[in-house]
Amino acid sequence: MLNLNECGSLPGVTTYDTVLTLFNDVKTLQRPRLKVLSMFLDIKVGFDNVDNSTLARILSQGGIPRYLVAWVSSFLGERSCTVVFQGVPGTPALVNVGAPEGSSISPLLFLLYVSLMHFRVHWGLMISYVDDFGLTAASPSYRGNIL
Repeated sequence: MLNLNECGSLPGVTTYDTVLTLFNDVKTLQRPRLKVLSMFLDIKVGFDNVDNSTLARILSQGGIPRYLVAWVSSFLGERSCTVVFQGVPGTPALVNVGAPEGSSISPLLFLLYVSLMHFRVHWGLMISYVDDFGLTAASPSYRGNIL
């Protein structure tokens, strides 16, 4: 279910590999004298906004077995958060969105959650590194890249 152009949180793939991939693809697109533009996006607080039911639907549609979808839903559901102020804990509040940062499974769950954001670019490349996306387009003119 992970896109081939996802480079983050995967063993053996570093930021350096991502930059080299982008650099190589831009140079390749420039060879036939195409104009190349790149746009970079950063999803702010991405882990905090993973919706449990949406992720369950993505996993189910991706052919993930029901017992794994149920496990993920259980992992993300029925969590609570307690704010401690000046050493005094407050009342626990239910948390119904988000993947807990610090958990070893959360990066993978986030990557699966945003997997639908990847799309094929006819003359270009869509590449990502966890919550950072880069869209590179090429055409005979810069205007053609933005239309």
